[in-house]
Amino acid sequence: MFWVRSLMFNVVFFTVITVTMIIGYPQTLWNDRRRVFAFWRRLSRMAGFIAEKVGGISYEVEREENILEEPAIYAVRHESIWETLVLIQKFFEPIFVLKEELLKIPFFGALSSAAGTIAIDRNNGARSLMDMVGKVELAIRSGHAVVIFPEGTRMASGETISLKRGIALFYSRCNCPVVPVIHNSGRFWPRRGFLKKPGTISVKFLDPILPGLSKDEFMDKLNRIFYSEVKKMQLKR
Repeated sequence: MFWVRSLMFNVVFFTVITVTMIIGYPQTLWNDRRRVFAFWRRLSRMAGFIAEKVGGISYEVEREENILEEPAIYAVRHESIWETLVLIQKFFEPIFVLKEELLKIPFFGALSSAAGTIAIDRNNGARSLMDMVGKVELAIRSGHAVVIFPEGTRMASGETISLKRGIALFYSRCNCPVVPVIHNSGRFWPRRGFLKKPGTISVKFLDPILPGLSKDEFMDKLNRIFYSEVKKMQLKR
């Protein structure tokens, strides 16, 4: 039954999400970002509904008071597809920082670009990073939440690595809070696994790291938070 439920979930989830993106693609032609953000909110709710009703994967959020009304950068743990879709609804008009190759995926890429997604071009080094800084600054000044996955890749549940330092430059230049967001989605929805495990994903919005730290102080604090909180999540049942 476990295998059958996973098969049913994968078929339903990816079929519905793909068809919805195809139907929503014309939103990219209106040059109206508000309409695109509204589309992503609907898609996010749909993804969460399917995950819960078909896959048996629900979620609970701790400390939602740390979802700020002011523009902020959210440093989100990355373990699966789940947080790139279902968590969208928790932010106001979020602009994601994603790998450039993801924007080449049909329909997903066009809809992401229309929402202002900032692409990471790893082949252009410092020049690309400075371009990203300018785009992140503009997004913050325009009142958006900016969502970044500072590990740079999906992680196995409980695994930790040193975070990419690019987020320190965003923190320094944008002069805004950075909110660490830790979860354990990979326990139920593995990064490279066909089988999905029913259960409740725990999501925690931690205290904002306020402006004023040096880049080194900021990175040290963020790394310590990620390491300790990921390990705590691993102990949850």
